[in-house]
Amino acid sequence: MEQWKGKVAIVTGASAGIGEAIVVKLVKYGVHVVALARREVKLKELAESLNGKGNNHGTIHTKVCDVTDEQAVKNVFSWVDSTLGGVSILINNAGIARVSSLLNGKLEDWQEMMNLNVLALNVCSREAYQSMTRNKIDGHIIQVNSVAGHNITPYFAMKMYNASKHAVGVLCEGLRHELQLVGSKIKVSSISPGGVSTDLLLGILERSREPNSTVQVNNIKILQTEDVANAVITTLATPPTVLIAELTIIANGSTIQAHFQPSDAVVKNLLNS
Repeated sequence: MEQWKGKVAIVTGASAGIGEAIVVKLVKYGVHVVALARREVKLKELAESLNGKGNNHGTIHTKVCDVTDEQAVKNVFSWVDSTLGGVSILINNAGIARVSSLLNGKLEDWQEMMNLNVLALNVCSREAYQSMTRNKIDGHIIQVNSVAGHNITPYFAMKMYNASKHAVGVLCEGLRHELQLVGSKIKVSSISPGGVSTDLLLGILERSREPNSTVQVNNIKILQTEDVANAVITTLATPPTVLIAELTIIANGSTIQAHFQPSDAVVKNLLNS
């Protein structure tokens, strides 16, 4: 991580959960972070908890920004260019999941997922590339994807979320291809965690416990937000000649693809065989 000390990172969805954990970890490693989110109060609390930690730590700048607003994103990157000398790291973390059926779901739910998980992610990536190129920075773009982007979630009414995360993988490879065509050394990585202890997942779990719920989620093992932040550091710490294109992390004792559980009798036979 020494190569990033004193450099500038932009982290989206930074006010809580995975984004907050990533900001904390980057600042600890001496990276100056521009934290983007919509919740101003949460951003201020985060900044107050991190700034002034010491000379070896990075600083944090907060910007209230809805990343689905293209002009707001452009304004942030323009400010970073003029004030901080350009961005070296972009962590596209902002994302949302809505439980919404394909047969009777709401268009606004589908649009919200696609606008944030796909379009906003690519707008931020585009602006990061342009900033890095203007400032002659061989930077790193990391997309926080999901195992849901590599398989079909078996739970009902989650398929539009699957589609949005599958799109992230396609965009990562597409970005790498276009960067190759223009001879850029900018890296693009995807980090795909399994279930993480965040408000997003906890909300889905809570809904699964409601009567007549369309989502059934039982006995899953989940990661902590710091686990994902550590994966970001691992990805960034690679030398210039190495790229972690895809890093999938899951809680020990879980699986990437959800499976139907066998009967107790079958499990007992397996244990006794």
